[in-house]
Formats: sequence, C-alpha cells, structure tokens
Amino acid sequence: MERDKLLHILTSLKKFSLKGLVVVTFSSIVCFMFFKNILNLLLKTVNIKVYYFAFPEVFFSSVELAIYTGVFFSLPVLVVLMWHEFKGFIKLKASEGWLFVIFSIVLFYAGSLFCYFIVLQSGVTFLLGYEGDALKAMISVEKFIKFSSAMIFAFGITFEVPVMLIALNKMGIVKAKTLTKTRRFAILFITIASAIITPTPDVYNMMLLAVPTYILYEISIIIMKIGEKKRKNVY
Repeated sequence: MERDKLLHILTSLKKFSLKGLVVVTFSSIVCFMFFKNILNLLLKTVNIKVYYFAFPEVFFSSVELAIYTGVFFSLPVLVVLMWHEFKGFIKLKASEGWLFVIFSIVLFYAGSLFCYFIVLQSGVTFLLGYEGDALKAMISVEKFIKFSSAMIFAFGITFEVPVMLIALNKMGIVKAKTLTKTRRFAILFITIASAIITPTPDVYNMMLLAVPTYILYEISIIIMKIGEKKRKNVY
C-alpha cells in the first residue's frame, strides 16, 4: 500500500515537473524578447547604471534574467498545477485548497513587490553609500541581475510564512498553542534570517523584512486558533 502511494506521488511529481518545465520555458522565451524592458524596470527602481566586462556577458545575463522572470510570471500556473497534481494527498476541501492557492500567489507577489519598490532601492542606496572621490562603483550587469533576482525571490518566499504554517496546522503537525509558546524563539529566528537575507548590515533594512514577517507570523497564529476552534465545535 505504501509502495503504491509512493509511486503515485512520484508519478504526480513527474507530471508536475514536465508541465511546469513547459510553462516556465514558454514564459522565459517571451521574457527573453523583452529583456531590455525588464532590465530597465529593475534599473529604474534603483536609479543606477550597470556595465558588462566581457562580450558574452550581456547575452548570458539576458538568458539568466529571462529564466528568473519566466519563473516569476509562471508562479500562478505552477501553484495551480501543483494543487491539481497533489490535492489527492492533502486532506483539504476543494474550497480550502483553492484559498491556499490564491493566498500563496498573493503573498508571494506582495513580498516580491514590497522588495522591488522599497527594499531593493534602500539596499542598493546603502551599499553605494561607500562611494567617494577615489572609490567608484562599476556594477556588472550579471551581478546586478543575480542580486536583485535573489532579493525579490527571497522576499516573495518569506511572505509565504502564513501559508506554510497554516498548512502544517491543517496536517496536525503544528498547533497554535505551540507557536504561541515558542514566540520568543520565532522572533530570534526571524531576526537572524532577516539579517542573512537582507544585503546590508544596517538595522533599518533588516527590519524591513523582519517586521512584516513577524506580523504574518502573528496573523498565522490567529487564523490557526480560529480554525482549531471551528474543528473542536464540529467534533
């Protein structure tokens, strides 16, 4: 029985991977055609110029950015595909499942846009503050794409905290009471994680990630308590 279940999971994973690869590939090809526009949008928000130091760098950077943005814009389809393939293994009602899908997408883009409009500019401004008369920054286009993409995805994934915690609660792995008791450790973990993820050592930029993450953590506890109370009333 366990073997059949494992085979079913592996089959679903294979189907999701193949479909996801097709979606990301198509999206990346479209994004590649708009490479300059996408790069200009990133540069516009931080108000800097970038340079290339080798002839192939621009081409490889354009491919890299196309893949990042391809995944970024494919996320709604990928999440729906994942739910479609794995909903049989998750004990959720269809309505609850679709709520998870919607909130996963909304929170990811909320975190990504928060980073794009606020954190990215703040972080780059701080790092360029070391410039002087004898010290000028010449930022590689490749390094800039990796830096900005990593930051945007990091914030998008971090904002998924409520979805992950509530999903674990639904599966009976985590309880609201446990999260309430371990709040101090959660604050410490969030602070350390924020310090690692944010590109600058200053408290301001670290708090730009830590504060929203902690708020989402507290919202998760509230939602979990409401869900647990409803389940107790049913049974």
